[in-house]
Amino acid sequence: MYNRVVIDCQTAGISGDMLLSSLADLATQEARRRMIDCLYSCQDAVSWLKIKDLAFKQVSRSGFRALQLSISYEQEEERRGVEVYDAVARCCKHLSLSERAKDFALKSMEEIVKAEATIHMEDISNVHLHEISSADTVVDIVGTALALQELNLFNDDVEIYATKVAVGGGYVSFSHGRVSNPASAILEIFKGKRFTLIGGPVEHELTTPTGAAMLVNLARCSLDFYPAFECVNVGYGAGMQEFTSIPNMLKVVLGKASKIYARDSIIMLETNLDDVEGELIAGVVDRLMSHGARDASIIQAIGKKGRPSYILRVLCDSDAMSNLLNIMFRESGTLGIRVQEYDRYILAGRDVLDVPVRIKGLEFRIRAKVVRDSNGRIIHVKAEYDDVASMADMLGIPYRVAYMMAYKSISSMLGDVGDNSITI
Repeated sequence: MYNRVVIDCQTAGISGDMLLSSLADLATQEARRRMIDCLYSCQDAVSWLKIKDLAFKQVSRSGFRALQLSISYEQEEERRGVEVYDAVARCCKHLSLSERAKDFALKSMEEIVKAEATIHMEDISNVHLHEISSADTVVDIVGTALALQELNLFNDDVEIYATKVAVGGGYVSFSHGRVSNPASAILEIFKGKRFTLIGGPVEHELTTPTGAAMLVNLARCSLDFYPAFECVNVGYGAGMQEFTSIPNMLKVVLGKASKIYARDSIIMLETNLDDVEGELIAGVVDRLMSHGARDASIIQAIGKKGRPSYILRVLCDSDAMSNLLNIMFRESGTLGIRVQEYDRYILAGRDVLDVPVRIKGLEFRIRAKVVRDSNGRIIHVKAEYDDVASMADMLGIPYRVAYMMAYKSISSMLGDVGDNSITI
C-alpha cells in the first residue's frame, strides 16, 4: 500500500513522544488500543517502570489537529544508561517484537548512551542519563518500535526519509547547568551522519536526544525536498509546548512510489578545470573509475577570458565519495569541488548475460548487458566492447563485423531481440 515514509521535522524538530504520537495517528483505533495495552504490560517486565496513566489525546497546535501522548508515572531516582538499555531490551522481549523492531529500539537506546558517555568522559557502563532515565524514554522508544511494526514499516520495500532537522535556539537548562541549544548530546548523535540541522525558528529545544537517536536509526540522511511519491496518509504528533509562531508538531507522511521504475540516489561531484593537459585529465578519469566511481565524464567549456576549460563530472555512491574527493583534489589540482545528491529513477530489470559465440570453430564468451522494462520486455541490449574487441583481434576481422556476429548469437539466445523496441 505504501513504500515511502517522510519524517518531516523541519518546522518543530523531533522528540520521542512526537514521533510515537505521529505514528499512532497513522494507526487504526484498534491498533492504538493494542499499543497502549502492550505498553502498560511492559511494567510486568521492568519493576521500576510504574505507569500511572497512558493515553493518546486529540489536541490543537496553532489551530492544527494533532495526536499527543499523555503519560504520567512514578518518578524514581536517576538511572544508569545500561539500566535503561536493559529495560528496553526486556520490554522488547516481553512484547515479542520482531528482530527488526528490537534492533531499532536497542540501537536507538545505545545511541543515547554512547553520546552521553562521550560528552561526559564516562564509561558506558557507568554513565547516568539524568533527564533521559525516566519511564517515558522507555515508553517512547519501545512504543515507536511497536508502532513501526504495527504499520509494517520495517518491511524491506519501505524507504524512510527525513527532512532537515529543526533544533530550535536559545538555551537549555538541565542537570549539568545552562547550555546553548542544541545541547552536546544532540550534536554528538548527529555527528558524522548526513543530517542537516537548522536553528530556530523559536528559542526553545525542539529536538531531543530520544527523538534524534530514533531518527538516525530510521532515515539514512535528510533531504532538502520531499522525494517524488503519491501521498497516502499523514500522521501528526504534537509536542508538549504550545508556540505562537509555529505549530509544534511532527508530520510523518506515508507515500507510494512509482511502480514503473526503481528509485535510488546518486551523488554528483563536479569541478571546473583549466590550464590542464588532456593526458592528465584522461589519467584522472581512469583513476576515478578504478576507485569506485559509477561514471566520470569530461565536458568542454569556455572559462574566464575566453580560455578553453573542462568540467569534470563524477557520479558515485556515498560510500565512495570521500575517497573520490581525495583523488580529484590530488590528481587534478582543483581548489574546490561541488557536491550534490540527486534522486533518480532507474530500470530495475538489468542483467549481464554471458553469451557463447562460436565462429570459425572457436568459441568465445561475450558479456551482454540486457535491460528490461517493468513488464519484462527487453528494451536495450549492449555487448561488452572489450569482449567483442578481443574476439575481433583473435579472428583478425573488423570490430563492426565481430559485433554483428555477437549480435546474431545474442538474438538467437534471447529470442525477442529482433523486436522493434530493441536497440543494440
